[in-house]
Amino acid sequence: MTKNVKDGCITLCRSNPVNIAWVPDLGYTMAGHSTGSGKQLLLDHDQINRIQSCIMSRTAKYTDMGWPEQAALWKYDLLSEPLLSSELGRLAAAKSYHNTDCVTLQPSPNPEDSSQDRYVVLDWTLSNGTWQFRAVFDGHAGHDTVEHVVETLPGMVQSALTALLSKDNELIAEAVSQMLKDTITSLDDDLTMDVLKLFPDVDAISNLSDDNIRAIINDQESGGTNSKVVTRCMRGTTVLISLVDPQRCNLWMRVMEPMPALGIRQPDGRWETSILSSYHNGTDAAERERIKNEHPGESECIVDDRVLGAIAVTRAVGDHLFKLPAAYTERVFMNAKPGFNISRKIEEFLGRNITPPYVSNRADVRYVKLEEKETLLIMCSDGLLDLYQDKGMALHGLGDFWVQLLAQREKPWDDSNLALYLLRDALGGEDADLVSRMITVELTFRWMDDTTILVQKVY
Repeated sequence: MTKNVKDGCITLCRSNPVNIAWVPDLGYTMAGHSTGSGKQLLLDHDQINRIQSCIMSRTAKYTDMGWPEQAALWKYDLLSEPLLSSELGRLAAAKSYHNTDCVTLQPSPNPEDSSQDRYVVLDWTLSNGTWQFRAVFDGHAGHDTVEHVVETLPGMVQSALTALLSKDNELIAEAVSQMLKDTITSLDDDLTMDVLKLFPDVDAISNLSDDNIRAIINDQESGGTNSKVVTRCMRGTTVLISLVDPQRCNLWMRVMEPMPALGIRQPDGRWETSILSSYHNGTDAAERERIKNEHPGESECIVDDRVLGAIAVTRAVGDHLFKLPAAYTERVFMNAKPGFNISRKIEEFLGRNITPPYVSNRADVRYVKLEEKETLLIMCSDGLLDLYQDKGMALHGLGDFWVQLLAQREKPWDDSNLALYLLRDALGGEDADLVSRMITVELTFRWMDDTTILVQKVY
């Protein structure tokens, strides 16, 4: 590529079209005509300097991504500072709301790989003051369920909390805990009931032909009401919620799968860490035992640390393949358009679905009595766990590691956004080459899980 600068204009020429979308906030104007193999951009001198600086901050390199068996190399750009930090912050949509820092990252540029993670940060002014609601939703197999939960669940929790406060402003912890349990279970039960309104039981399904079923569920041309009902049951999401009262004396956590970590600074300066959940996943011994006890005699209810050998999560909203009889999957879900977006063939595990449900819509609720001490709450999707486990770190020690890392920030990429700081460490930390590779490699498929982090400074 050549760079020609003259009279306040810059022409970038190369054999392929120029991509300068990565230059942040340039505010350039396209000249509107071609200059041979390139485009002419009308820029002022400051913009020219910024483009030249960004070009000089990138070095093309190649990597096998740690997969030598693939016998392939992929191009990536080694970024130097400050471009590396700014590009990571841009891709991760780093933001701060009140006392909560947030990032969410899926670096693959392919539209079909767009992140299925979602997060919500809300402050509700209710009768006794301002409540803090924070949530991370780790969607899977598609966007339908997670979008529905994001749109529906916060309002359900707020309404239920308002109803509790109308009876007594001095809430007892057990009442809020039960409310959180009931609200999410109710949301998932509503998904089930919507499908049962269309197909009340297996006999009703057996009396219909495939054409009859497709006509009922693939109604996109007439508004898509039934299609939405079905697809919300075919996809799924985990749910992680925190709720803090106006006096910041009480914290409630509603947990499905990801492991929230709570760090509290003690008077002597030490940080003590608590993990506010078990890991709701087939790799967790307690979860495997629970499912086996619920399905006695079914040796394949857990296969290879997966429910029915197919799904890793053991508690979720949606995922009705694992909650309804097999006929609903075989006759209803498999006739839906669009169809399934899962990596394993349905036929491989459908025969194991004998006594559903296998995936639970019941989540843990943990309550913590807060004190007036510096307190950090770390919430994340399981993509963050994967990044650290890929480094060989044990799952049980991650919470304490995260808290100590944030409490003792001394890295050269130090950032006021604590969630971004933690993400940077997970991607490679001070290893600019590794971080660059993770966010710029030119792959045609997704190379890391969706990763979302919220760090709330409770006190």
